[in-house]
Amino acid sequence: MYSLRFISPQNNDDMDAALYKNTKVSRGFTYHYFYSPAAAGKPTLLLIHGFPSSSYDWHRQVEYFRPKGYGLLVPDVLGAGETSRPEETEPFRLNLLARDIIDLLDDEGLSQVIGIAHDWGSGILSRCANLYQERFLAFAWNAVGYTPPQKYKMELDAFIEYIKAATGSPRYGYWKFFTAEDGAALCEQNIDSFLNLAYSETPEVWAEWVTPVGKFRQWIEEKRVTGLPKWLTQEEYDTLRAILVKSGLKSFMNFYHMAANSLNHEDDAKIPEEAYVIRKPVLFVATSRDPTGPPAMWKPNHTKYAPQAKVIEVETGHWLMFEATDRVNAEWEAWIESLDL
Repeated sequence: MYSLRFISPQNNDDMDAALYKNTKVSRGFTYHYFYSPAAAGKPTLLLIHGFPSSSYDWHRQVEYFRPKGYGLLVPDVLGAGETSRPEETEPFRLNLLARDIIDLLDDEGLSQVIGIAHDWGSGILSRCANLYQERFLAFAWNAVGYTPPQKYKMELDAFIEYIKAATGSPRYGYWKFFTAEDGAALCEQNIDSFLNLAYSETPEVWAEWVTPVGKFRQWIEEKRVTGLPKWLTQEEYDTLRAILVKSGLKSFMNFYHMAANSLNHEDDAKIPEEAYVIRKPVLFVATSRDPTGPPAMWKPNHTKYAPQAKVIEVETGHWLMFEATDRVNAEWEAWIESLDL
């Protein structure tokens, strides 16, 4: 296990390695996860991270909610951190990842949790909502909103052009690099360049270097390195870097291969349309300065499938849990306290 004890900005033990566990889910993969049981009368929060991250993404939220008695279940998702890292793409189908999450709940004897997710974690949480909604008290999507099952297969070039025509930006141009044969290796070989773009100084850097096709590759091949954003400490960067160097990117990038090759299509086609509707309380925290997914891209799904959703916009880029930690924590807490649990 890697220890997170030394990297917390407050130097507390809220993500002590002693609170991490390993378990084997029903399909044989090992999941590494942080677990702190809830105090009496408090719900458990399930926090699902995205790319290119790990459970450490949520350490500031753990530091806030754990002392208040909330339970916390925070896994490294498949391909990340200390969880299994298969090289094949098939294991990354969203319905399989959702089943893994339910296995974790079962292993800890948790009948219901509040699901909270970001980035690719939002995709996993979306399938949890479609397939296992009874296991959740409520759902909170962050930056990336709820995504219902997709009825049509994706052709990546056509999809990027469609998004560009509809929104004025290609948004997903970086997927071309991430799904290229040499994408993972180039990023691993230039890890600081990769991380400096992933956690860029300002969100607007993404508009120039992430969303257009070919620009992420150019950044990496030119070995560009910038300073840290003001919302990320050197200790946090060093920890993010150490975790990613150890785990690598080849397995983790299968999330993009999975989507670009429409591996969810057959699974999604079997989900009845009535399961698209979210009948539990929903919070969507939208990021108004995120070039890859502005609020207008995600709000229609919530309007259609979760009209009861509370929608909040924060003036941040993609990494709202770092960029606006106090605001995010406060909004989550106020929403949770408003629920009739």
